Amino acid sequence: MTATLSSRRSTSAVAWFAPVPERRIEIVRTVTFGYAVVWLILRARYVWDVSGLPARRFEPVGILDPLGSPPAGAVVMSLWALTLAGAAAAAAGKAPRLSATVGSIGMLVIATLTSSFGQVFHTEHLLVLHLLILAASSLVDPAPAGGERSGWPLNLMMAVVVVAYVVAGVAKLRFGGTDWLTGDLLRNWVAVDNLRKLLLDDLHSPAGGWLAGTAWVWGPVAVVTLLVELGAPVALLPGRLRLAWVAAAWAFHVGVVVLMAITFPYQLSGVAYLAFLDVERIENRLRRRFSRPPLGRPANLSPGASSA
Repeated sequence: MTATLSSRRSTSAVAWFAPVPERRIEIVRTVTFGYAVVWLILRARYVWDVSGLPARRFEPVGILDPLGSPPAGAVVMSLWALTLAGAAAAAAGKAPRLSATVGSIGMLVIATLTSSFGQVFHTEHLLVLHLLILAASSLVDPAPAGGERSGWPLNLMMAVVVVAYVVAGVAKLRFGGTDWLTGDLLRNWVAVDNLRKLLLDDLHSPAGGWLAGTAWVWGPVAVVTLLVELGAPVALLPGRLRLAWVAAAWAFHVGVVVLMAITFPYQLSGVAYLAFLDVERIENRLRRRFSRPPLGRPANLSPGASSA
């Protein structure tokens, strides 16, 4: 029995570090850091506004917990610019060891800072963890051999996603127990959230408020929510189950937008799930599709050539 367990552990370790096409990791790194670039640009005004809030509102969390006061606005925006430059260079594949490190650590600090003034937002947590993993892989992975690299960065990114969903599902059960399955707790949660937003003249969901009056809908919605979150470990298995879970998880976030007007941009963009996909194959298909010659022209002839 001991030999069997050792064999299973050895097999699991081999699978964890099994080689994958280097291009797959490159694409994931490019798109993920590219997403960070877009996030930094779109949230630049917000980061600036947060850096100017009164010091009395500063309640540091995470790696900023040791700080007694918030950093000056000039320091924050200098860090923002450095992070943007690092993320952009990492997305372009330029000096990835340095650029990915700068971009990922900078994003960690900025995301932590924006959560240190009042409510702690968790919409960027997954993005920051993925950036740190990709940066670590750039630092410790050896030079590629035969166009392949160890697949541990992608496996770790998938594991982080799975843990995040499972933790969310467990939190729901701890909050409501089996009563969550009836849908009443979810229904009340959606109704109260939309009512609060409506009273505060904030963005809310008319669909969620309307459906709150239809009791039978919420039981199935609550059950499906738990199935997606607690069933996330199936995504660690290769094959159709993985793809089915990714599709279900993405649809789940669409449902959250429709019912509560709460967005998780990283997940909704699909970038959060790239590690689960054979993205290099998708790239090849897109290349073949968009490199086809115009209809009616032979593929092996130039525009001025004759077929005779």
